[in-house]
Amino acid sequence: MRASPYLLAIRGLSKIYSGVPVVDRVDLNVSSGEIVMVIGPSGAGKSTVLRCINRIEVPSEGDIVLAGVNMEGEPRNGKIVPDSPAQTARKRRQIGMVFQRFNLFAHLTALDNVAIGPHRVLGTPLAEARKMAAEHLDRVRLSEHMAKRPAQLSGGQQQRVAIARALAMRPILMLFDEPTSALDPELVGEVLEVIQGLAREGMTMLVVTHEMQFAREVGTRLVFMADGRVVEDTSPEIFFTRPAHDRSREFLRRVNSRQSAFDPV
Repeated sequence: MRASPYLLAIRGLSKIYSGVPVVDRVDLNVSSGEIVMVIGPSGAGKSTVLRCINRIEVPSEGDIVLAGVNMEGEPRNGKIVPDSPAQTARKRRQIGMVFQRFNLFAHLTALDNVAIGPHRVLGTPLAEARKMAAEHLDRVRLSEHMAKRPAQLSGGQQQRVAIARALAMRPILMLFDEPTSALDPELVGEVLEVIQGLAREGMTMLVVTHEMQFAREVGTRLVFMADGRVVEDTSPEIFFTRPAHDRSREFLRRVNSRQSAFDPV
């Protein structure tokens, strides 16, 4: 098989529940360093695509290849032999995922929430894991809060700890599943600034978001999904100024209508 020029290659991805395709034959290529913003109405299948990439959900059909490795299994005699749970876990380590909810360990400090993965999963000595955790917390501007437990942190700070935790596993791909949707509006900016910093550093990212201005300013590409399918895959500027499809124009009309309702008179 010829090596893919893409870091991530998705072919014919479908996820079907009770006969209904939530994700319907999605194709998507992502090159190293790209920041792909995935937007669309609720129920479009955006989060399910991320969960299939990370094998949290098992695809019904299709192939997902990350850095030349099939995420489902290994080829043998022209067929894919499914991975064991241990093999899946090893492949998943290359992917960092940040969810809507923070999922931090309540009894651990921010420092140990970040250090526990490298120590327990990668076998990094605890002192070294804590040193690296401190560096990642500094990276997300939380140096002053390393000794605090989650209950002592704001929602935005907890989400930044979750980002540092994902980065500590040294992923080659980061997935963000609506990382600001559970935050109070005044805390959204601090999380988006961290993601923007990762973009400047060249981290490859897929970001499912409802923050349209952020998608337009930070994304190198924009994927618009509706009804489980990719409707448009283009640059943010083209999508927001010259969308090619009626479904895209209707989505933008509704977004702009909601925004104008909150604009000051």
